[in-house]
Amino acid sequence: MTVPSANEVATYLTGIYKLVRGEEAGLQYLDLSLTGFWRSFWAYAYALPAFGFFWILDRDVQLQGDPDLVIGAGFFIKAAFTDILRIAAALGAVALAARPLGISGRFAQWVIVANWLVLPVLYVLAAVGLAAYSVSGAGGSGPLIMIAILAALVVSWRVYRSTLGGDGLLAFMVLLISEFASGFVSVVLG
Repeated sequence: MTVPSANEVATYLTGIYKLVRGEEAGLQYLDLSLTGFWRSFWAYAYALPAFGFFWILDRDVQLQGDPDLVIGAGFFIKAAFTDILRIAAALGAVALAARPLGISGRFAQWVIVANWLVLPVLYVLAAVGLAAYSVSGAGGSGPLIMIAILAALVVSWRVYRSTLGGDGLLAFMVLLISEFASGFVSVVLG
């Protein structure tokens, strides 16, 4: 399985942009094949710098709470492991709910779209986080990041609605299931 090129990623992101706008034709820009399904997980590798930014931001927040705290490589390994489990839990929860929700025939398509959606969402959230952090430090960036997260949830819902045939309630249920599973892992692993 080859790594998607920058041109391919740009094409996929064009498709995501069209889905955000409510254009189901955005799906035509994504590789919806079995190979495309597995290649879509490369989106997380492309998003590593954004993940890294949030790990560093979390580290800084913890150090502000306790300046004597020693945070080493284990902190970053745990953060990466937690994010991997959050992603797996979200995808797994939707997989379990796919048949009852009536989306088992579109589950793979949803995974591909959800994976590529992560890329722009994480970079926008990181940019907002960086702007807030540069103005007010790690402790004061929370409110602005929360607003950005709410906007990201709305964007995700719009993309899921476009991906799942325009059904807003179904898109909401899928979003709720995936976010609940992801949040559950975050709470359990702290």
